[in-house]
Amino acid sequence: GINAEYGKQWYQRRVREAVVSTQSTGTTLCFYSSFHQYGPMRIFAILAIVALAHAETNWSQIYGLKRLLKNLDGIYATCNMVLFSEMVDYETAEKRCENFDIGMGGDSKGNLATVNDGDKNQDIKTLLGMAYDKDNDRKWDADQWVWAGLRKVKNNSGKISTEYDANDWNWADGQTPSDFHRWLPKMPDQRTKKIKGERYYQNQMRINHNGRWDDTFKYKVHPYACDYQGKYILSANHKTWHDAKADCEHAGLTLAKVRNAAEVAEMVSAAEYFLGPRDPDVRVFHKTNWLWLGGNDLEEEGVWKWTDGSDMEEFDGMKWRDPNPDNAEYIGDVGQDVISFSKWGEFDDSFDTKRKRPFACQCPGT
Repeated sequence: GINAEYGKQWYQRRVREAVVSTQSTGTTLCFYSSFHQYGPMRIFAILAIVALAHAETNWSQIYGLKRLLKNLDGIYATCNMVLFSEMVDYETAEKRCENFDIGMGGDSKGNLATVNDGDKNQDIKTLLGMAYDKDNDRKWDADQWVWAGLRKVKNNSGKISTEYDANDWNWADGQTPSDFHRWLPKMPDQRTKKIKGERYYQNQMRINHNGRWDDTFKYKVHPYACDYQGKYILSANHKTWHDAKADCEHAGLTLAKVRNAAEVAEMVSAAEYFLGPRDPDVRVFHKTNWLWLGGNDLEEEGVWKWTDGSDMEEFDGMKWRDPNPDNAEYIGDVGQDVISFSKWGEFDDSFDTKRKRPFACQCPGT
């Protein structure tokens, strides 16, 4: 009973509204959110892809990224931000993000997510949808919102007002808001509440499943999103090396490269955040203690390269699991031609088809 021509027009309109980029998984996520939200039109979207072939790669990347994230425990990431599903108040979220400093380098601190354009707004909306189902009957419940980093820092009089002045607000990274915003109608309204003698103001911003903004009290609890400056997205799915490579590529990424001591430290931190710490109660080579990287000598024995064809070079402080690379062979198996990486920072050559492990993908341009 749904008009097919209307379905086609709807899909084309959504594509025109989206900003397409095959270089940034954060950008292409906007397609998934629209497609997922308007599920009844899926059959017509599939038909429209025939006429809009340029969008096909982006659809593949979106579903690929979703597959990468499906077994992570309460953590959902793009190359721009990370959403944690744990429910906390605003100040706790702020502190957690300050400590989430993967890829920051030096003494820099992390921060709650800066959502200053449409692409990032689509990112956070989609990640919230991965963490919690949208439910219009519970639209004000805690799991229907996510904390972002916008906070009112000036003119906190407590006077109810629906006028938004960007100069009164700051992002957690110190930026002054741009002209971009997605406030709900008549928001921010800046209501106040007094609880046990303490006056609270609606000086914090949260975002819902529709990507709309609301000002609220800091004692509310929601999941929270942090800016992500890291190079890697990790998957807890256990795959062979070849399947891991394919899964990264389906998400518009590549199997990861670890090329220096700083990247070793970043990968160790990322593995702990995304996959959990090393388990001391299992054997050293247990599959949960290692993850796949993109290094391999599949084309020429002893000539190690990354999957993009660049040379995999030794660097100061690079640690091999002694005595590796040993290219050990088992009866009936080929040699150890691909690289795995331990949660404590060691490299090992391993079997490309025999072992299944978690894996790390590389963000574009890093």
